[in-house]
Parts: sequence; C-alpha cells; structure tokens
Amino acid sequence: MLPLIVVEDLISAFKFWNEGIHEGMLYRNDFYVSRYQFALADRSEAYHRATQESNKGFKVCVTVSKTHYTVWVEMRSHLN
Repeated sequence: MLPLIVVEDLISAFKFWNEGIHEGMLYRNDFYVSRYQFALADRSEAYHRATQESNKGFKVCVTVSKTHYTVWVEMRSHLN
C-alpha cells in the first residue's frame, strides 16, 4: 500500500505516554505515531522512508508543512 500524503493542517496531533513521550496523530479514524521528520529539502528521503515502512505491512502517512515532512506509521506497528 502506498503512503498517504496529507497537509499537516488536516490532522489532529497529540502527545502520548508509552515508556516516554511520543507524538501521535489521528487522521481518518486511524491513529499514527511519528517515526521520522525531514526538512523540505529532503523530500526524496522522506518518501523513501515512508515506502520502506509501508512495505512492512502497516499504514503510513506523510504530512507536509511549510517547513518539513513527517512520516507517521500506524500506531499498532509502534506498540507491538
């Protein structure tokens, strides 16, 4: 499955505790955890990492802001 690409303003971000503080987000009734963040100049690396995570069998979302890309992975992959 290809990663979703979403404008960061359209997500609901939050922080949660799981043996440390993590960044999470809700998008279309799915919970994700932040896995990587890249500068805008590193777009190809962001998509490469997102594709690698997606190939592991979990949903992946890439959010785009004015300053960076964030690769989010389905929360179940992080908690298992």
